[in-house]
Amino acid sequence: MDKFKKAAATLLKYEKLYGPRLMEIFSIANGYIARELTDGLVAGVPQRTVMGPDQLWVVPIILTQKAGGYGEIGALIIDELTGKVKGITEKNEIFQKAELLHAEKAPAA
Repeated sequence: MDKFKKAAATLLKYEKLYGPRLMEIFSIANGYIARELTDGLVAGVPQRTVMGPDQLWVVPIILTQKAGGYGEIGALIIDELTGKVKGITEKNEIFQKAELLHAEKAPAA
């Protein structure tokens, strides 16, 4: 099974757990990442959480293998009711983590 089919299967399993809103949140996160960050980053599997009266989704930001590494380098917080991004790991921290992960995963010269 290729990595895209595996990722889709994983999302479908989580959709059964969290409901159809999961795919919408995943789409919102990927749209935000594409607009506000850079190529080579994608949304991971959203996780629902509650903070006081707010129902939120925490969505990992993943550095893809295409960008030279693979791993979580930050997160988005999305309000479940409005679908708006309420928070994000600071951009400079995301890019610093991406550089460190890329250097760690790059083959030794």
